[in-house]
Amino acid sequence: MPTKQESIIELAAQTARDITRSGETYMAFLTTAANNFKYGFRDQLLIFAQKPEATACAEISFWNRYGRWVNKGTTGIALLKDTDAPYKLRYVFDMSDTNSRAGRTVPVWRMQPRDEGAVIESLENRYGIPQGGGGLTASLLETAKTVTEDNAADYLTALCEVKGGSLLEELDADNTEVWFKSLLENSVAYMLLTRCGESLFRQGLCPRF
Repeated sequence: MPTKQESIIELAAQTARDITRSGETYMAFLTTAANNFKYGFRDQLLIFAQKPEATACAEISFWNRYGRWVNKGTTGIALLKDTDAPYKLRYVFDMSDTNSRAGRTVPVWRMQPRDEGAVIESLENRYGIPQGGGGLTASLLETAKTVTEDNAADYLTALCEVKGGSLLEELDADNTEVWFKSLLENSVAYMLLTRCGESLFRQGLCPRF
């Protein structure tokens, strides 16, 4: 019988396979990832696999420090912890699985209309995004494009090293790059729009494989 660690490792691998088989599943994963953006990819996979509706995950010590307690009987979200020895597990809990007798809350940032100008200005300063007339949505889409251009090369190299035996094997280097950058840009844009509460479907953003 597999150990708990082995089961979680397989869960991460299976979830990675699952999100590449369906556009709807992939977008659902991106939504979970956008809400838990401080976690790495593998952790985001495991959060999605165990509690896809999670919006703010943290370890029990974090919640206790802010006067919130994990609800009795709640099963934690198991994440893998890298060590020199075999994998160990750590557990996080979504805010929805905590309570406070004193009514203490941990504020989770949500985009408000009053914040749009500040966010647009911050994007301009951080990424050189011009402040055009398209408002927040245009700035987010331009940010996704800029981030993709700045970072795609490193990930593309890794992708080309492992694409053998997949459908991508049929694509030459140029077409692989076009496909990958399109997927990456749409994925980043989808996450940004989700996190900022912008309408997704009117943008026509549906990452495809």
